[in-house]
Amino acid sequence: MRNEEIINKLNTLPEQCFSLCNFINELQQIKAEYARRELQDAAKQIWIYQTIVKIHYLYIEAFNLLKKKEHYKGWCKLEEVEIQLGFLKNHYQYDRKSFCLHQIEKTVKNLQVIFPYRLFASSEMLIQEEKCSICDQVVSIRKPCGHIIGEIYNGEMCGRIVTKCKLLGISIVPNPEHKYAVLFLSDKNGKAQNDHYDYGVIDSLFEKLDNPYDDWDLKVYQYTITNNHYGNIRRNDLCICGSGKKFKKCCALNIGKKYPHYEFIFHR
Repeated sequence: MRNEEIINKLNTLPEQCFSLCNFINELQQIKAEYARRELQDAAKQIWIYQTIVKIHYLYIEAFNLLKKKEHYKGWCKLEEVEIQLGFLKNHYQYDRKSFCLHQIEKTVKNLQVIFPYRLFASSEMLIQEEKCSICDQVVSIRKPCGHIIGEIYNGEMCGRIVTKCKLLGISIVPNPEHKYAVLFLSDKNGKAQNDHYDYGVIDSLFEKLDNPYDDWDLKVYQYTITNNHYGNIRRNDLCICGSGKKFKKCCALNIGKKYPHYEFIFHR
């Protein structure tokens, strides 16, 4: 497959007219041949193409999961997309015209904003041993292998594989480095996971989306709750929310508080 053919297929990714998995495998074979011939620049270019296809593949998976209301699984796929975009940016600077990458990045960020997840578990670990993903050598500050983390060698990105570690503690944080560790409640027995989050905003959005590449924007406002939101209800009346409590001991306590309001703008 020539470079022009690859670019043409990349430009038609949103049309989903061919198997992305097969395309990734085809690129893998080309990359392996370049690596065998020690054509480092050519192999790196194929890695860039592969990463672009992988981003689209993960993004479509995330969309389909959220469409089926598998919210946490969809959230994790969005995180995978964000990670792959971060890898790609170190080696390929894309713009609004580059293979829908800008739109994907915008959509992922907007979806992360409207998700109800706010607190995450963040582990503190002591790394006792790690290996280089390129040469498989055990490395340390005093024993580097020469491969640089994040660089591309033979069409593969260098990283570190932790083989021995010790867990020191777990913190609860609002902005983790990785967003997989969402906090969920457990059931009464402390065994099964109880998803207590309200996904109403996400579900209402996906009722209006038919395609992963539908273009939309998000505006977020902060509204303050006032007496006007409750009409002529008096303090000792039953609260209009249906709790059975008096208004003064229920929703009246929210007066003065701020809450987010989301506005979706669809580009048809």
